[in-house]
Order: sequence, then structure tokens, then C-alpha cells
Amino acid sequence: MTLSFFGGNIFKKSLEEEANIHTEQMIDQVWNNIETLIQENDNILYYLSKEDAVEQFMNQNSPSKAVEMAANEKLQVFKDRHPEIAGAILVNQYDNFTSNEMVRVSRDPLTQESWYIKAIQSPGEIQLISNPIGRNLKNQSNYQVNNVLTLVKAVANPTTREIKGVILIDLKLDFIKNVIESIKLGKSGFIFIMDKEGNIVYSPVNSTVYRIHPKWLEEKESTPIEKKINNEKFQIIYNTIPGIGWKIVGVFSLNETTKVVSKVQAFTLIIAVITLLIGSIISLFFASTITKPVKKLMTLMEKVEEGRLDLRFQSKYNDEIGQLGNSYNKMIQKVEELIDLVYIEQQSKREAELKILQAQIKPHFLYNTLDTIQWMATEYKADKIVEMVNALTTLFRIGLNKGNEFITVEEEVEHVKSYLIIQMTRYESKIEYEIDVDETAKNFYVLKLILQPLVENAIYHGIRNKRGKGKISISIRVKDDETLLFTVKDTGLGIEEEALHRLNHSLKNMNDEHKKGYGLFNVNERIKLSYGDQYGLELKSEYKIGTTVIGVLPIKSK
Repeated sequence: MTLSFFGGNIFKKSLEEEANIHTEQMIDQVWNNIETLIQENDNILYYLSKEDAVEQFMNQNSPSKAVEMAANEKLQVFKDRHPEIAGAILVNQYDNFTSNEMVRVSRDPLTQESWYIKAIQSPGEIQLISNPIGRNLKNQSNYQVNNVLTLVKAVANPTTREIKGVILIDLKLDFIKNVIESIKLGKSGFIFIMDKEGNIVYSPVNSTVYRIHPKWLEEKESTPIEKKINNEKFQIIYNTIPGIGWKIVGVFSLNETTKVVSKVQAFTLIIAVITLLIGSIISLFFASTITKPVKKLMTLMEKVEEGRLDLRFQSKYNDEIGQLGNSYNKMIQKVEELIDLVYIEQQSKREAELKILQAQIKPHFLYNTLDTIQWMATEYKADKIVEMVNALTTLFRIGLNKGNEFITVEEEVEHVKSYLIIQMTRYESKIEYEIDVDETAKNFYVLKLILQPLVENAIYHGIRNKRGKGKISISIRVKDDETLLFTVKDTGLGIEEEALHRLNHSLKNMNDEHKKGYGLFNVNERIKLSYGDQYGLELKSEYKIGTTVIGVLPIKSK
């Protein structure tokens, strides 16, 4: 019976592995077809961008009808040769567009559409958009947007890298449908495609797919996942497509795959239970000979419940109780190892949270800076523009720092100086500043991007809302040879006493109640996650007089 039971398990495992291998092969087949089609259309986008008619359209502010017709002819040539294309459109940087199939729904500029912005932000990459609902385009053939996959790519000048416009192609989902629906995973299994936001790109019609949570598929690398859906066990296998983050997911029923084996196992289990009951009755006759060591083992277990993991069971004999004691000792050792593993995992989680928080701190003033540069180009000479561009370059160079998270205090000060140069250009009559750094502190290492968010906070929440000119004072001091004090003081609007109390409470306890809109909370969390809860930020303020932010960090030589 034991052999039958374990043999059934082995056979069931073998069936599951074969089903997994088959599913993985089908997933690879689907991906190969999709990859081929995407590559072909990437080539189409490239060839289109090199056509003379397309280049003329992209370069002209007001293209003539002849230029539009010539560009449309090129679009039509590619559409005729590739029946999977539902439509294509050219949009240049001046918001002019041309297409044989597509029209603009409203007068809103196409250059402000999310798909256009996504393309110009990554000019060298093709962008895939599934279910492009809500865009300002309509296909005159009434082809539904939920039945297309959109590919967009920016057209750039090869020499200057200036973005001249964007080419958009809608692909019919029929090519995916034909590939997926030709694949069978048992009677009820299926394959579907999900984009990186968790939206379904295409799936056969069934009720199971909408009960599969995107959270189950968060990892990039897939191991078989077993989930229960509608009281039925399903095996889920997926692969993540490199570059675009799409997932091709295979789902099949374990109940269906191992139905026969499960019946044999159920019968075997019944026999095993009966055997176990008989054995239990017989074992009662020998209970008196093992009562004492069992009670000893129970006492040890009670100690373990109280947290004593240093106790071990000692036995003079290698009988059943002795073996049980050895198993107990191994279990306690395993528990200790698991506790250590959980600690390591929690530490890794905190590091991951730190990286996420660091990613949230971005230069939100970029667009304002670019607007200022454009204004200066008209009103001033080129030297001023060079100064500002150099400041912006320094800002990004130090901010990126080749991926390193720590920089010297001197580099941090250089970074915030660059930021202030840019802001002084924008708020020339509104802001003045001074920086005072202890010479002994310049070569110490600190977490990067500490000062800039605090100065940005002082400008946007303090000085900007106050009448007249404001001043920002930055000070860095060494305290007790163990601590660095970062101080950012402004003469801005200040904070009312009740609001100041709430903000300091949130900074101390790292809760989310008052975080929205304040860069200093991100800085505070990064400091605490990097150095410990004893470090962080504190606010001091007098309403209508000014605010001081004090940051406490440990001294690090490297």
C-alpha cells in the first residue's frame, strides 16, 4: 500500500512535469510568433522613417497636399503588403498628421497623447500598447481598438537626434488569436497574454482567466504556480518577454491531468488510514514503556514555545523515542535557520523599499528649466544659457553618480549649488542663498540627493508663497565627531504650530498620513532605511517668519 501511494505520487508528479514541459513549449511557440511579427513591424517602422516622402512630411510645419499624398502612398504600400496592419498614421512635431485610415476625433493636439509622449521619451525603442482605448484617433473602417495592438516609434534626426515625429501602426489581434487558439492544453487549458500593467492583451473566451490575479505573476521568472479557482486546482506557468514586460501565461487543470491517479491515491489513502488505526490500537499496549521520555520531550517543546531554542533532547538509547528526539533536535535547528532566513528576507525587503523610495525622488523641475532656457535664448545672450545648461548637466551627473548611492558631502553641496543656479535663473528677484560647510566634513560620504529635495521644499512651500524676496541658508556641521548636521533654513511663509506638530510626528513615526506633496518625507525615509531610526529629519518653524529643516546623519568615511 505504501508503494502504491508513493508510486501514485511519483506518477502524478511525472504527469505534471510532462504537462509543464508541454505548456512551456507552447508558450515559447507563441512568443516566437509574436517576436517575429513585432520585429517585422519594427523593420516596417524603420523603412517608413527612411522614405523621402515621410521625411519631407516630418520636417515641414505645414506640409502641402502633395507631400501628404506621397506619404500616404508609402503607408498604403506597406499596408497592402502586410494584411495584419489595421491602420497607420504619421504625426510630426508640429502636430500635423496624415493617414489613409485614421482621423483625429477632437482638435486636441496629438503630440500631447500618451502614446506620442511615450514614444519620444524612448526614441530608440518600439513601444507596444494593448487596448488603446480613449485615444484621440478613430479608424474610418470602424475597426475596434480593443481588437488591435498598437506599435509606436519616434522618428529622430540621425545626426542631431532631434525628434521629428512619431509613426503609429495598429496591428490586428487576429494574428495572436490564430496562434493561441490553435494551441490546446488538455480539455480546459489555455494560453493568454498579459501586458506589464496587468491588463489582458488577448485571451480565449473563458471564465477562468478573469479569476487569475496579476499579483500571482509579479516575478520575472516563472516557476509552476498551483492555484485553486472555482474549487478546481490549476497549474499556471508564464514567461516574461524581455524589453516589453509582457507575460505569456499557460493555464491547465491539475484535476484533469491527474484525475485517474487521484482516484488510485484516494483508494490507497483509505487503506492507509485503516492500517494506521490498527497500528494505533496496537501501540497503546506499549505506551507505558515510553511515557517518561515522551513527557521529557513535551516539556522541552513547552520551553520552545516560550522562546528557548537552545535546549536539546538527550537520549541514551537509539530506539523510537531516541530517533524522535533527534528529529526534534533537527526541527529546532531548522527553526533557527528559518528565523535567520526570515531576518535576511526582511533586510532584503527593506533594501528593495529603499530603492523604490529613491526612485520616487525625481527632478520635477525639469520642464520649468527647459521653459526658462527657451525664454533665455530669446531675451539674453548665449553665455547665460551655457551656464544654466552646465548647472543642469552637473545636477544630473551627480544625481546619477554611476548608480552609486553614496557621494561625498562636497559633491552633495555641488549638486545643490547647481540646482540653486537653475532656480535663481527662474526666480531671479525672489531668492538669495548662502552655503556654509565645515571643511572637515567635505570628504565624508552621505546618501546622495539629501539637500536638493529639502531646498526644493523650501522654495515651493515656503518662499514662493511669500511676498517679497526670500533667503535660503544651508549649513553642514560635524557634531561630536560622530554625527553630521544638515540644516536648510528659509525665510518663507513658515508653518502653523498645529501643522508643524503633525509633520514632525509623521517624520518620527514614518507614517503616510501627511506625506503627499512633501519631498522631505522621502528624504527622511531614505535616511532611516539607510542608517537606522535614530537618524532622520526634524522641522522647526515660526509662522510667517520661516522654517528650518535639520537632518541628522552618521559620519561615514567611505
